[in-house]
Amino acid sequence: MRPLPLRLVAPLVLAAALAVSAALVIASGLPEGTVGAASHRFGLDGPLALPVALLAGAAVAMVSQLARLRLRAGGGLARPAWGEAAVVVLCASLPPALVPPVALAGFAAAHAVLHAVDRRAGQARPAREVVYGVAALTVAAALGALVEGTAMGRDPGDGLSPGLIGALVAAAAVHYLVTLALITARLVVTGGGTVRAVAGSMLGSTALMLVGNVAAGLVIVWACATSGFLLLLLPPVLWLMHQFYANRLGEDDERRTWAEFAEVARDLNRLDERDAALAGVAGAARLFRVPAARIVLAGGRAYGELPPGPVTTRPLTVGMVAVGELHLAGPEPRRTRDRLMLATFGEALAAALHDAITQDALRAMSERTTYDAVRDPLTGLLNRVALLARGDLRLGTRAPGAPVALLLLDVNDFKEVNNALGHTAGDDVLKVIAGRVLDSGNAGDLHARLGGDEFAILITDLAAGEADLALAAAVERARKLGAQIAAPMCIDGVALSKEASIGVVVAAAGSADLSELLRRADIAMYQAKDGAQPVAWYDPTRDDASTDRLALLAELREALAANAPGLEQLTLELQPAVALAGPAGASTTSGRITGVEALIRWRHPRRGKLSPAQFLPVVEASELIGPLTHWVLERAIILASGWRRAGLAVPVAVNISARSLVERQLPETVGELLGRHRLPAELLVLEITETVMLSSSPVVDDVLARLRRLGVQLAVDDFGTGYSAFTVLTRVPVQEVKIDREFVAQMLDAPKPGAIVQTTVDLARRLGLRVVAEGVENPEQRARLTELGCSAAQGFLFYPPMSPDALLAVLRERRQMRRRHLRAEGAG
Repeated sequence: MRPLPLRLVAPLVLAAALAVSAALVIASGLPEGTVGAASHRFGLDGPLALPVALLAGAAVAMVSQLARLRLRAGGGLARPAWGEAAVVVLCASLPPALVPPVALAGFAAAHAVLHAVDRRAGQARPAREVVYGVAALTVAAALGALVEGTAMGRDPGDGLSPGLIGALVAAAAVHYLVTLALITARLVVTGGGTVRAVAGSMLGSTALMLVGNVAAGLVIVWACATSGFLLLLLPPVLWLMHQFYANRLGEDDERRTWAEFAEVARDLNRLDERDAALAGVAGAARLFRVPAARIVLAGGRAYGELPPGPVTTRPLTVGMVAVGELHLAGPEPRRTRDRLMLATFGEALAAALHDAITQDALRAMSERTTYDAVRDPLTGLLNRVALLARGDLRLGTRAPGAPVALLLLDVNDFKEVNNALGHTAGDDVLKVIAGRVLDSGNAGDLHARLGGDEFAILITDLAAGEADLALAAAVERARKLGAQIAAPMCIDGVALSKEASIGVVVAAAGSADLSELLRRADIAMYQAKDGAQPVAWYDPTRDDASTDRLALLAELREALAANAPGLEQLTLELQPAVALAGPAGASTTSGRITGVEALIRWRHPRRGKLSPAQFLPVVEASELIGPLTHWVLERAIILASGWRRAGLAVPVAVNISARSLVERQLPETVGELLGRHRLPAELLVLEITETVMLSSSPVVDDVLARLRRLGVQLAVDDFGTGYSAFTVLTRVPVQEVKIDREFVAQMLDAPKPGAIVQTTVDLARRLGLRVVAEGVENPEQRARLTELGCSAAQGFLFYPPMSPDALLAVLRERRQMRRRHLRAEGAG
C-alpha cells in the first residue's frame, strides 16, 4: 500500500488540533462543577467520579473498536465498528474537552491490540494505516463532542433529557460522517476508485449500523443512569446486533466481491498472452487486496514483480496441462471464502492464459502458413501463385491502356554450379541472384522466383506515352539487371559469374492478364537464349499462339461493365416455344406460347453483332463465365418479372454452362435474384446439357438438388446427342426435354433421327415430362411432331429470336387473340 501523501496527512492533523482546541475552549467556559454534573447523571459522586468516568470512557472506546467488521469498498478494505455507540457514551459521561483524549486512548489501545493480533497471524496492516485510522476516529469523536457541547450550552442538565438525547444523536451523526469522509479518502488514495463510488458503497452498507449504534449507545446511557444491573442484559443484545451487522455486511461484501470478480474475469478475455497476463496481475492485486502479484508461465516468461516477504502460490492448470503459477504478495488466505475465490480465479486465469497462448500459437502458425503460401522458401521472394494473384490485382489498379512490363529471367547453364560445387552452393547462388533482382527494382515492382533458376519482375510504374518508349524503358531496365546479375560473386571461396537471359514484354493494362504476360515473356526469353543475347522482347509476329482470344476476353470485361443507357453491348434476344396441341393444318400463330428461351447477343463496337457461338466457347474456358451467367440470369428474370406484372406470366429459359454448375454458390445466386425481383421460381427454367447432368461430380449433384429445392425447373438441352441420353431422364429430376435441332431437321428424311425423335417423345410422355422440339422450320416437321404427341416446338416456323419489346407485343397480341377466341366460343 502506498504511503499517504503529505497533502492528506497535514490537513488531518490540523483538523484534529483545531477540534481539540475548540473543545477545550468550550470546556474552559463551562461553570465549575460541570464534570460533577455530567457524572451525577449516572450516580457518580465524590473524588473518584472523574477517574472512574475517564477509565470507563476509555474502556468503552476500546471495546467499541475491538468488535470490528470487514467491508470491501472500492479497491480497499474498511473495518466499521461501534464507534458511534462509544461517542454517545463518552459525550454523555464526560465534558466535551475530555472526550478527544479519552477517545484517543481507547481507540489507540484497541488498534494496538488488533495490530498485534494481525501481525501474529501474518496479516498486519502497515503502521501508517493504523495511525491514520486512530487519528480519523479521534478527530471524528472530537468534532462530535464539539457538536454535543455546543448543542447543550452551559447547562448540561441532569438525567437523560430530550435535549441531551438530541445532542448525543447529533454527535454520533457527526462522528459517522467525518469517519466516512476520512476513510473514503484513504480508500480512494490507496485502493483507487472514485469518491462517489466508494462513499456510496460504504454509506449503503453502514447506514443501518449508524442507527443501531446510536440506539445501543443511548440504551447504555439510560441503563447507567437508571440501574447498573441493566447493563448485564446488554451483552446478549449487542452480540445479536453484531451478528446482524456481520451478516448484512457479509452479504453486501459477497455481492460486491463477486461483481468485482466477474469484472476482473471479463477483463481476462484477451487474445494476446501479454495482455491476458497483465490483466491477470492487475486483477489478482485488486481482487485479493494485495500490494502486488506475479504470473510465471510454464515457458519461463514472467509478468509482474513481488516485494520481499511472504508469498502465496497458486498453480495454474487447464486439465492436465500446466500453464504456469500465480504468486500473490502476502501469506495464504485464512478464510475459506478467500481460498475458494483464489481457486476459482486461478482456474479462470489459467483458462484465459491457455486460450491466449493458444491464440498466439495459432496466429504465428497462420502467419507462417500465409508467408509460406506466398513466398519462396529459399529466397523469400514471391512464388508463382502469389505473383499471378497479386499481379492481376496490381494490373487492375492501373488505368486502362497504361503500359506495364514483365521481365522474365533465366540463369544460363545453372546446372554447372550444382554439378561443380553442389546443390548447397547452387542455393547460395540463387540467394545472391535474388538479392540482386530485388535491389534492381523499384518500390512498386513485384519480384518473384518462379521455380528453379527463373525469376520475374512486374513493373507497373512505366510512364504513360508511346508504346515504343515504354518498351525502350523496360528493355533498359532488363539490360541493367542483366549486368548486375553478371557481376562476380564468391561462393564457398570460389569466384564465379553467371549470366542470364531476360525476356521483356510490354502491354497495355486491361489487354492481358498476368498469365498471358508470363507466356509472352517466356517466348521472348527463349528468343534471347536462341539468339545468344542477354535481352529480347516479345514480338507478336513470332508468336504462334492466337492473341485474339485474349483481346476478346478483355473486350468482354468492358462490355459487362458498360451499363449506361445507350452504351450497352450485351443484349438478350428471346425465342418463344409454341404448344402443338392443335391439328396439323392449323395456323402457325394459333398455338399457345409455353415458354421463352433467352439468347445472349453481343453488339461488338468493332466486330459487329456476335452470336453465342462466336464468343461463348472462349468465355467458358475463362473466369468470365461466372459474371456473364449472372448477367444473363438477372436480365432474364427482370424481363419475366415484368411480363408477370403485366398479366403475361410466361416461363423464361436460360442456358447454364458446365462451369457454372460446379460453383456451389449458384443456387444462392439464383434464389437471391428471384427474391429481389419477385419472380416465382417455377417461372425460371435452367437448360443444362445431358453430358453435365450425367456427370458423376458430387458438386454438380448438390447444385442441381438445391436448385430443385428452390422450385426452379430443369430442362435437358440438346437431348439425344449423348451416348447415355435416356439415362438422364431417370437419374435427374427434370421437367422438360428439348430435342436437338439436328434430329428434327432429319427426322422426315432419315429413319434413325425419326426413331430417336419418336422414342424421345414416347419416353417423355410416359415419364410425365414436357417435350420441346428445337429448330422447326416447315409445316411438315410441325405436323409430324404433332402427330407424335410432342408438347411444344421452337423455331423459325413460329417465331425467330426477337427483342424484348417485340416479344412483349407478341404476348399481348396472343392474349387478345385468346380473349376473342373465348368470346367467340361463348357466343356460339
